[in-house]
Parts: sequence; structure tokens; C-alpha cells
Amino acid sequence: MRDSQFGDFLAALVRKQGLSMADFALRVELSPSTLSRVRTGQRLPTSEQIERWADELKLDREDRAAFLDLALLAQTPPEVRQRLAQAEQQASSEQDKRSRLEHDFGNYRKDQHYHDGWWLSYSNSFLDDGRVQRSLLHIDGDKVSMQVRESGRVHYSYHGSFEVLADKVFIRMSEDRGGVEYVQITLDSLFDWREPSFLYGLVCGISGKSVRHPLSYPAASRILLLHVAAAAGETEPPAELEEILGSFAPEALSPCWPKLLGSDAYLRECLQLGDERFDAAVLRLIDSRMPAGQRVLRAALADAPLADASLAEASIATRASVSAGATAVAEQGILSAPSVGAG
Repeated sequence: MRDSQFGDFLAALVRKQGLSMADFALRVELSPSTLSRVRTGQRLPTSEQIERWADELKLDREDRAAFLDLALLAQTPPEVRQRLAQAEQQASSEQDKRSRLEHDFGNYRKDQHYHDGWWLSYSNSFLDDGRVQRSLLHIDGDKVSMQVRESGRVHYSYHGSFEVLADKVFIRMSEDRGGVEYVQITLDSLFDWREPSFLYGLVCGISGKSVRHPLSYPAASRILLLHVAAAAGETEPPAELEEILGSFAPEALSPCWPKLLGSDAYLRECLQLGDERFDAAVLRLIDSRMPAGQRVLRAALADAPLADASLAEASIATRASVSAGATAVAEQGILSAPSVGAG
């Protein structure tokens, strides 16, 4: 059984250098016929030849790794390669089945209006002032709205679309003042529970250009949404929730799960908190600081930052009120602070 996969990749890399196989054979001191047999899988190169060819082709890290892997695979006995190919095909088939299940289940939940209702959202303020924004989001089919309140009064509001794709939820909203701010929220919609419980992901906002906001101002933060009530045809949020919305210092955000909503036992079970306090867990999950060595902000429960909940609570509470750069800009009168409220 001949395997030309390595040879095909070698030929593609040679062409990428603008060379013919005969030209490359001369460079690596082989006869064209010998290199042709390597190309068709009739002959295997030595380890020294593989390293030299990789150097001659000036491969980057990714191409070099693939080149060496394929060379190693070519040296593997045919029966082993066949077993590996079968295992890879089976794994791919299982992944396809899982993807179809997630897609179909996502459609089922969408059709059943599974996510409909009121959700309390928690995220750090886009102003980066160390405060936590607690807002109210309402899902009704493929429509979504959000209210940002302070002391019971609507500060500003958003409307947009709600979409379920497989195990993810996508929310796109624009501020009702028009052209001032746009928000997208990407969330995990977990399948493990019979009832809605929580959504977890990233909120990204950008201020549009206007007299008040002459420059675009993009920002992103982790966000946690906790389900508080079924929609049941309601068009207004539960009145008792309106008074607890707003922007708070972490130490003043107590409790994170308002007592007026009853026990948090179900959410504790869904979030698998164990002995961790619910309030500390919420602050931990929305902490958007990036650990050393990471360059991409992610939101995954298994990799939530600062596993020490008490450290998370303390560190969020002691953040600087406003970043030095933003303060300098504001003092110069170049740009007034944008009223980004979803985060």
C-alpha cells in the first residue's frame, strides 16, 4: 500500500517556492528519478533528508510541523496507517453526529421558545471604572430588548435580534437613541438542564459616531445572564426588579442574586459551584482581566479566571476608578466618556 500524501505535500511546498521538482532535486543533491519515487510514495526519505528538505524549503513553524508529521506517517507500516485512517474517519463521523444533534436541539429550543423570559445580566462596565453593571434583558422569540436603569429609572435601552445556532446564542442590539451604540453578545446555551438557568459568554459594544461620541469606542467583557422569570406574555419587567438595576461597586452589589427572587439553589446546581459562594462566583465569572501569557479574551466556565473566589472578589473591588489614559483624554476635552451600558 503506497501513501503519496507526504509526496503530494512536498510537491505543493516546492511549487510554493517557485521551483520544479527537478530544480529541487538538484538543490538537495538527488537525482530527479529518486525524488520522483519519493513523490509517488515508492521510496521513503531518511530523517536527515527530511530535516534538510525542510530547511531548504524555508518552512514556517506550521508548515514544518505538518511536513515532519506527514513524513513520520509515511514511515509508519501500512496496516497502522489504515487503522489510524479508520479511527480518524470514525471520530469525524461521531463529531458530525454531535454537530447535527446540537443543531437540531438548538432549533428545537428556539421553536419551543426555551430562552424566552427575563434575564439579569452581570458584566463589568465598559467605562473600565471597576463597577459591575446589572441590567435586565428580555427575550421573546427572535426579538430581544435590554434596559439599563439607574435608581429605578431607564437610563437607556436597546432592541435587536435573538438567534440560536447549535449550542450558541447570538444577540445583536442597537441603542434606541439610534446610531449611538451597537452591542453583540455571544453566549453558550448549555443543554444539561430542563429549565433555563444561565447563559455565559462575551459582550462586545461599540459606540457609533455622533456629536456626543465623535470617535468609535469598542470594548468587550465577559457577561453572565441569570434567568429570573418566564415571559408568559409579559411586556413589562417585574416591578421589584427595576429598583435593583444599575452600576455598582462590587462591594455594594449584594446580593448578586437578589433575595426577592427566592432561593439560588437551582442556579448553584447549574453552575456547579460546590462550596463557593454565589456572589463570589458571579464576580469571578465576569472578571475580564487576562492572566499572564494569554492574549485572547475567552469566556469558558472551565477556564474562568482567578479560581480563588475570595481573591476575585477582593481584586475587582480594588480596581482603579478610571484608567489613566481615559482620564487624560477627558481632561483635554477631546472625547467625552461614552455611555456604553451593556457591559
